[in-house]
Amino acid sequence: MEGLITPIAPLEERESIEQRVARTLRDLIVDGRLPAGTPLVQRDLAKQLGVSPTPVRAGLSQLEREGLIAVNATGRAIVSRLTREDFEEIYAARLGLEGLAARVSAAHVGKAEIAQMKKLLQELRQLAEEQDVDEYLRHRWEFHATAYRCSGRRRLVDEVERLFWRSDRYNRLVLSTLERFRESVGRYRAFLAACEAGDGALAEQAVHESMRWAVDRTAASLPSEADPL
Repeated sequence: MEGLITPIAPLEERESIEQRVARTLRDLIVDGRLPAGTPLVQRDLAKQLGVSPTPVRAGLSQLEREGLIAVNATGRAIVSRLTREDFEEIYAARLGLEGLAARVSAAHVGKAEIAQMKKLLQELRQLAEEQDVDEYLRHRWEFHATAYRCSGRRRLVDEVERLFWRSDRYNRLVLSTLERFRESVGRYRAFLAACEAGDGALAEQAVHESMRWAVDRTAASLPSEADPL
């Protein structure tokens, strides 16, 4: 397959074919097996995945909307590269929406949710020491989402989750060392304390400070979109 550096196993039957195609390619892109600049040829992908070109086309369109795939001037799909501008824009959107989710949910977090968040925070500490980035990110989302869902604003929580996973490749850059893992998990205590106190302003502040820390640690190391490939 042109430009592809790793074999892709045929899909098993679970989700819709379009969802399975998108998920499989997303996983390959996020963990680096399909690096930036890799061309994605529909007919070759369809052959390797064991599906028709139609769900591949739909899957690629989904990943283009998520920013993982770019279509160049010739109409060819390639894995998009990580850039400073993209990182800053995603995190700016997260800063606003996730900050809002934190603020409106903190007053509604109950004892059961606090207990669950404490359990997740303990697990996050262990995952940070193990540097298990996949499980860490899943637990990180569930830790915050446990509070956010208490807001009752499903549309807001869904959009916050979409942006969180949209930033998946950048989140992995942020967590590039053991020290970064430890710093990251150490910042979640403030959010938990704000939820325990029912203080929306403090919860929003904790989320904002955590995200600004991530931007400060990572943005300067990324290339600009104006830089040559």
